[in-house]
Amino acid sequence: MRKKIVPTLALIACLSLPAAASAGGQQPILASLGDQESAAQPAPDSPAPADKDLVREHEQFSAFARMQVERMNATIIGGRRQMHVYHGSDGLYHASYRAIDLPGVVCLVRRSEASPGFYVGNLIYKEQVLESKGKSATACKRGPFEPVSEKSNRLIYTSRRGGGWY
Repeated sequence: MRKKIVPTLALIACLSLPAAASAGGQQPILASLGDQESAAQPAPDSPAPADKDLVREHEQFSAFARMQVERMNATIIGGRRQMHVYHGSDGLYHASYRAIDLPGVVCLVRRSEASPGFYVGNLIYKEQVLESKGKSATACKRGPFEPVSEKSNRLIYTSRRGGGWY
């Protein structure tokens, strides 16, 4: 099934940003880049988003973050292209590779406290080691692969209002 990026307005409608804004607090916008089809429909009595600029920046950051994660998976981490196969002491072959857990990727966007014209975006993801076992090297390369370890990471980006993320 093809994954969809949830329109940010629907996501914001689910959050209680207006209540936080009226209380004087700065509430960040949070969304997951993973499987979001179930969250696509806002609640019928949800309030309207309080900050349209923040919503726009979140949409742009979510698209930027998706490209960053795909690039990291392909070039930096390596994924299946950099799979390692070895013969274990248990008599089985083990195949393993590293990859980012795409459904677990989270984007968090907020206004900068020091300068309201700037936004801060947090890209939070887990880098996993996936492993498969088999009686032959070919069999273990086919999978199924299960996560055996994970490491949490956070990347912080900034944006000037409408100026793009860097």
